[in-house]
Amino acid sequence: MLSFEQINFGRIEFLTGIAETVSQLHDPPADGPYVYTRDIGLNLTTQVIAGRAANAWYPTQTERWRRPDGSGRLLRRNYPPEFVSAGASRPWESDAEHDVQVVDRRVRPGEFSTLQDVWEGVMPLSDDPDCLSRQLISASDGSAQDQLGAVKNIYYDQGIVGASLRVAILRVLAGMDGLILTGRASDRSGRAVFGISAPVDSQGVQFTLLLDPVTGELNGHQEVLVKRSGRLDLETPGLLSYGERQAWGRTRDTGSRP
Repeated sequence: MLSFEQINFGRIEFLTGIAETVSQLHDPPADGPYVYTRDIGLNLTTQVIAGRAANAWYPTQTERWRRPDGSGRLLRRNYPPEFVSAGASRPWESDAEHDVQVVDRRVRPGEFSTLQDVWEGVMPLSDDPDCLSRQLISASDGSAQDQLGAVKNIYYDQGIVGASLRVAILRVLAGMDGLILTGRASDRSGRAVFGISAPVDSQGVQFTLLLDPVTGELNGHQEVLVKRSGRLDLETPGLLSYGERQAWGRTRDTGSRP
């Protein structure tokens, strides 16, 4: 879970300033038919073992090489679980995997799903902020948290998001009601990020996007339990999930990386 330092600017002023900077950037030339991405994830799993709730966080690393027809390669590594303490691992000793599990396979055309498949009538995305705002509302339930989730899906679906669309996203976030400028932080890879959060939902969960303050790229996201829930044996604030996009770009084949 990231810790944030306060930013001495209002959300609208801060995001608008970054949008102006990003508007001066140029997209690199496309080099290769594959869009490559590498993501890491950390997700809470809770089990009731011998009448006691036990928590573990499962790390993953996922690499994708994807062609426009939805084919390519998937390389996924599932790592042994992480625990808050050595004692917390004891209930899991008989269930947890202790070795890295690797899945490496070819993906057939159409097997990599896209937003085009699920956002019927919404795509293609507009780089006009007003139009994009309406598209995000159409692709969500209209709440701030669900719209932030839709923004996350854009980055994770497209892999490479052009500067003009990043500018539009920043301007939409600047104008969206209810969002919170969480502050500055460093992500798990050591990169500078700033957080944009939705209000805490009815389950006591706060969803935060982690964005690059120079390029406007989405570096990651986290979900944090900020109000105690009877369903989870988790101290607050407690991390529910964390995701980070570590690398992206284009490649000529499924054996190379940008």
